[in-house]
Parts: sequence; structure tokens; C-alpha cells
Amino acid sequence: MNAREKEQVHVTETVALIDREATFLKQQKQKNQAQFEENLLETTNQEIRTGSNEAMFESAADYRQHEQELMIRYQTLASQEKRQKVLRLMKDNPYFARIDFKEENETETLYLGIASLRDKDEETIVIDWRAPIANLYYEGELGPTHYESQGEELPVELLLKRQFKIRDGKILSMVDTSEAINDDFLLEILDESSSNHMKNIVSTIQKAQNEIIRDTHSKVLVVEGIAGSGKTSALLQRVAFLLYRNRKWLDNEQVLLFSPNHIFSDYISTVLPSLGESGIPTETFKSFLNQLLPHYQIHTEAGHEEVFLSGQDDRVLRLKSSLALVDHLTHYTRSITEFGPLFRDLKLGEQAILTKEQIRAYYHQMNPELPMYQRIRLLQTKLLKKLGGIQKDEMKKQWAKDAAEELLQATYVDNPNLDDTEKGERKLRRQLTEKVVRQKLRPIKRRIMRFNFINYAKQYVHFLQNIPAAILAAYQLSPTDWQQAITQVKHDLKKRDLSLEDATLLFLLMKAIYPLDVKQKARFIFIDEMQDFAPAQVALLKKLYPKATYTFCGDLNQKVFGNESMETAFDAIFAEQEIRHFELTTSYRSTEEITNFANQFLTQEERVKLTARKGDVPTIYYAAESSKMIEGIEKVLQQSAEVAKYWRTAIICKTVDEAQNLYDALATQQQKHVQLLVNEEDFMKKNLIIIPAFLAKGLEFDRVFAWNVSPQNYHTEQDKLILYTVCTRAMHELNLLTIEQQSPLLETIPEDEYQRENF
Repeated sequence: MNAREKEQVHVTETVALIDREATFLKQQKQKNQAQFEENLLETTNQEIRTGSNEAMFESAADYRQHEQELMIRYQTLASQEKRQKVLRLMKDNPYFARIDFKEENETETLYLGIASLRDKDEETIVIDWRAPIANLYYEGELGPTHYESQGEELPVELLLKRQFKIRDGKILSMVDTSEAINDDFLLEILDESSSNHMKNIVSTIQKAQNEIIRDTHSKVLVVEGIAGSGKTSALLQRVAFLLYRNRKWLDNEQVLLFSPNHIFSDYISTVLPSLGESGIPTETFKSFLNQLLPHYQIHTEAGHEEVFLSGQDDRVLRLKSSLALVDHLTHYTRSITEFGPLFRDLKLGEQAILTKEQIRAYYHQMNPELPMYQRIRLLQTKLLKKLGGIQKDEMKKQWAKDAAEELLQATYVDNPNLDDTEKGERKLRRQLTEKVVRQKLRPIKRRIMRFNFINYAKQYVHFLQNIPAAILAAYQLSPTDWQQAITQVKHDLKKRDLSLEDATLLFLLMKAIYPLDVKQKARFIFIDEMQDFAPAQVALLKKLYPKATYTFCGDLNQKVFGNESMETAFDAIFAEQEIRHFELTTSYRSTEEITNFANQFLTQEERVKLTARKGDVPTIYYAAESSKMIEGIEKVLQQSAEVAKYWRTAIICKTVDEAQNLYDALATQQQKHVQLLVNEEDFMKKNLIIIPAFLAKGLEFDRVFAWNVSPQNYHTEQDKLILYTVCTRAMHELNLLTIEQQSPLLETIPEDEYQRENF
């Protein structure tokens, strides 16, 4: 039996172990589910006995114990379901690598997979790729080496590194290497087709990525990488690694993972589950802010596509997203502390129960040495006491007595056995009077508890009106420009509808005024596509979670939105912390031919290093009119249907309007097979999509058609970067479609870098 046959036997045995554990868990789940339902029924039928104090306390204790048992049972079910999902993934591909090593004169063999697996004797068959010893595979070289465990360096001799490509329990390829990933093996993996979701590429982690993933010391980690360099993969695998490493104390709810939009969130949504982790939704900063400001509708500015196309910044948006206003906010709140914030009357209908003048007088009674948010907390306590006094006054009024009398009569009718002595009736009348007054004043109490005696909207406008002229001048904004922006904010506030930038500043202002708390306690924060994240947004996260560990990744040369760049903001936001930087400069996405073609749109210094994966040179198609081009595309798709059966194809247009017009030009029958994707809240559902360039950023497709690469569409320096972005979405095949006349940007490309076809 040769080595490959022996390895296949081991795969088969491992799959059998997975099947056995899966069967056992299924049986346990059924058993636990039945017990859970039985306990639930008992809880439903449980009655609190009130015959005596002793009986009542005893039955309440029984009830609490029952609830605890149910909670334990539920957690068990949840953990079993998570393990079952992992086993389903492992059955198809139980592991991807093997290492043999000698430690203290004993030779051991370990197989690496997405999760650990033990046999019936509790012997380890597969180790989790995140385990400390697994680092031998990623960074160790054959011969004497070491791995770290619990802060200790353990010397070993690495004897073998073997890589596998396994599908459906069958070994498709196997190679021994001294490198972490053999080039041929890596290229074989990269040659596979894409899907609507990013794949887990844990088997192809490179040394540079591995260092990012396993960094446990840096509090702030910044990863810059070119298109296709594996930035997002490294980020997500870092999430999985840190969850595994800190599993004894870290809950999934303590992890925040941000992406630029819902299309991208959906695209990467299956990576963490495929690594054995779940329950960590990827969200946008907008969705996060919606939770912080639930009473406002938050919108993103409509100009994002225009910024991407023109490269020009919206100066108002850029100022509002900058650290300049965040820093000024600190000075502003300090300046209003003595006078206090702008208060509002606490009214019931038209009646002011507590006027803003009274509230300000109470504020001035607070210790002037305290910061504003502490004074506001004390003011809240004072207002609640005042409300208690108002409640007592209201109880003496005739309306309260009348309402209580009505309730009293109804209570005696409904409960004829009640104590009807004069003393009992007097006591009940007082209780009912207190109840009706408390109910009437409940909205006021709720507003006090929520600090709604402060007029935040008016305060925010006042803040904007007091931005120093020097700050406006630094952003080339005239007083007229700024006043127009304030007028728009006033209009938005009336509708309780704010831009993302205004909502960020409003929340920061609210947090500076009163002790605002948030439910989620994040320990680790991950931000993808950081170049589209505003400094003000990161500053907000830093104020909410000052002790969290932050990981950023992105390409600062691929900005889409017109906000301030994070590039210069890191040092200011994390001034007291050391920032560790990584650069990923090799592209793994596209073939050599596509990368060489796309490099023509970059300067010599910006050009991308690439893997040596080969393919066809890009094709430039020419047609005299749009209808001919559509017919030509359809013909190409039909001819390659068998070859590209599992491929995803994108027709990338420059603008949303162009994408919509192209889709509308298709015949009804053609439209059934195509998805038009122009809204960032949507998801990729079909294998053939039409999408504008600014939404395609960050995604990858097996085949790309760049629509209408004409002089009208592509001619400026900014257009070069857009065209570069479009071309680098392609993994295996790139086609550029020119109608009537081709863009002058294509004329300088060497003829051996592409081929021409006419429709």
C-alpha cells in the first residue's frame, strides 16, 4: 500500500468517526429536546402556592430551580447544534494538512482541520487549526523548530508537512513540502470557481497572513493590502482564532465585526460558520448606529457613487466625518458645562409639569466642580424626587379622588369578599388614588429616566452654529455653505431623519452630556474596508469601548466615500496605544494575465505582485451599438455554458443608471436569468449579475464583463482607478466591452496583453 492509499484509509476512518459522533449527537439532541419540552410543560403547569408564606417561598424556589434547569438544557442544545454544523462541514473535508514531529524523543502525527476530533479513547485524531501546535504547519520549517504554548517555547523537530485537497471524503491531491503552502497546491485551490459567498481558505493561509491571524499582543492592528491579497480572509480567520483562543471567557456578543454594506456582509457571511464559529453577525456602522439611536431614521448620503466616480470630496461631509469636529465637541461641551445643556419642558398634554426654567435652576444647584454628565445624573435624581412631590400634590386634587372612587366601586363589585371596613376602604382608596396619579405621571417619569428633559436636537444645531471659522476655512467652507448645511440638518431633525455623519456627531454629543450606556460590551472590534470608515465613526467606537482590541483592514488607495481618510487619524485616535502595521502586497485573486492587464492602469510604483496562476489574456470586444453588444454577450455565455457551469459572472457598469439601462434593454426572457444589483441593502442571488462599479468593490467573480469602456465613460485619471477596480474583480476571465469607440485608456496597453474580438 503506497502513501496515498494509506492516507485515503485514514480519511475513510476519520469520516467514520465523524459519522459516529454525529449520530450520537443526533440521538442526544432528540433526548434533550423531549426532556426540554417535558420541563417546559411542567413549568407552564407550575403554580405559586399562596396559602402561607412558607408555601409561597417554597414554590417560588422550585420555580427558579426549574428555570435554571431549562437554561442549562437550552445551552446544551445550542452547543450540540453548533457541533453538528461543524461535523457536517468536516465530513466532506475532515482535514487539510498533516504534520509529523519529534518532541522529547517521541514522534507524533497530527492532522489539521477546521475543528478538533477525538476517537472513543479520547485520542486526538484532528486538531483545530487554531491550536498553538498547529502553528508548526504555518510557520515551522523542516528540522529543529519550536511552537509556543501558554507563553512557553517548546522545541521540536519537524519531520513532515503534507497538504491535502479532499472532497466528499476522497483525496484529490496530496503533496509534501517544506513551505507552509506549496505553490502548486495554492494555485490549485485558487483556480476553483467563486460562489455567492466567500470561501474559508484556512488551508491556504500564508506566513504573512498567519502572523496577522495569531497576533495576541497588539491592541490596535492595521492591515493594508492590495486588491485580492487576502485582507478579508485574514481578518475573518483572526476573528475565529481569537474566539478559539479566548473561548473560556469571551462571548460572541463581545465581538463586533463591521463591513461597508449588506452586499459585502452577505458575501462573507458563511466564512465564520465554515470555521466552526457562529452567532457573530457582520453589520454596517449604519445598522450599529440605528441601535444606538432607535428614535431616528439614519440615511447615507446619496453622493457616494458620485464621489467614487469623480474622486472629488464633499467638503461638508468630509468635515462632519473628520476628527476636527470630534475634537471641537470636547471644547464645546466644556464651554456649556457651567450654564448647562438646553432643556425642554416636561409636559402632560399642554400642561408643563416641570418647566425648563425650573430644570435649569435645579441644574445650577448641582456641584459646579463636577463634569456635566455627573451633574446631569444628579439632576435626574432631583427631578425624580420633585416628581414624587408633584405626585403627592396631585393625589389631593379632585380629579384623582373621583377617578379613585370610580375604581373603588368597581373593585368591590368584582371582589365582594374584600375587607369593607372603614379602615380597609380608606387604605384601598389611598392605594387606588396613588395608582391613578402614578399612571398619569408615568410618561413624565419615563422621560426623566431616559434623560429626555434635554433638547438634544436643538443642542446639536447650536453645536453646529458654533463651529469656529478657522475650522470651516480649513475645509474650504464659507459661512454660507455651512449655513445651508445647518438648514438641511434642521429639516432632517424635524423628520427625525439624519445622515450617518450627523447621527455620529449627535450620539457623541449626547454621550458627552449625560452618562449614556450601551448594552453590548465589545472586547474585540474588527473593521473591514477601513478606507470607507470615517475617523469620527472610529472615534465613537473608541469612546464606547476604550479597552477593546481593534483590527482594521483595507486598502487606503481604494476610497469610495468622501469622508476623511483613516490614514492620518490612527495616531490621533489611538494616541496612547502602539499601532502595529502589516502590509499584504501579493495578489492571489486574479490570473497573471488579468493582473498584468490591470497593472497598466497603475503607476510603476503601485503595480501588484502576483501569484503565478496562468490563464487567458483579457479580451476586448467591439460592437457598433449596444444591441449588438448584448447579443454578443449572450452568445459568449451560451458557448461557455458547460465550461463555466459553476462560475459567477458580473457585468460591471460604471454607474447605477447605466446598470439599470442595460438591464432594461434585455429581453424579458433574458432578465429572468440576470440579477440587477444596484442597492447596497440587497444580496447576490444569481450567478449572473449586473452591478455598478462602486458596489462591486471588495467582491470577486469568476468572469467579469466591463460594460461600455468608451471615451465618454473612461478618460480621466480617476477613471483609471475605477477601471483598475473593475478589472481586479475577475478571478479567471476578464472581458472589456467597447461600443462605437474604445476608451483612450486602452490604447497604451501592449498588444500582447489582450486579444480582440468583434461582435
